[in-house]
Amino acid sequence: MWRRTALRVAMVGLLLVCASMRIARAAQDNPLVGVWRVDAGETGAGIYMFTATHYSMIAANTNRPDISDTSKATADELRAMWGPMLANAGAYEITGDLVTIHPIVAKIPVVMKSGAYEVYRFRLEGNTLSLTQVRNVRGPVERGATTKLVRVE
Repeated sequence: MWRRTALRVAMVGLLLVCASMRIARAAQDNPLVGVWRVDAGETGAGIYMFTATHYSMIAANTNRPDISDTSKATADELRAMWGPMLANAGAYEITGDLVTIHPIVAKIPVVMKSGAYEVYRFRLEGNTLSLTQVRNVRGPVERGATTKLVRVE
């Protein structure tokens, strides 16, 4: 009886080790894996994080109004505070120099609807990553904005 239990524990352990090694290998081959900070030369602050299969992006304009009591703010003040902010997270895949994100959660509801996606062209130069949006679920993006990020880890 104890031999069978020990064998099962060993098999589960072996499976976990193999899965961990596969994830670690995928992360080593993936240039996006890590934590990236919005470049100080940009007009905002933010952090982008990529694991082997998932991402999180949050960024905000640093020149937003400082409203201490949002319950007393006007609609225009709230738009000025929340409008210039990006927040979404989900799964992603890479094909060549394109990264396609599939948001699971987002500040803007339409961004996280079933089937929604965004495609960015990425360029890595040393510790700097540039992301330029080229397409989304609605079609090609003309003159997509480029975000420059610097590797934190």
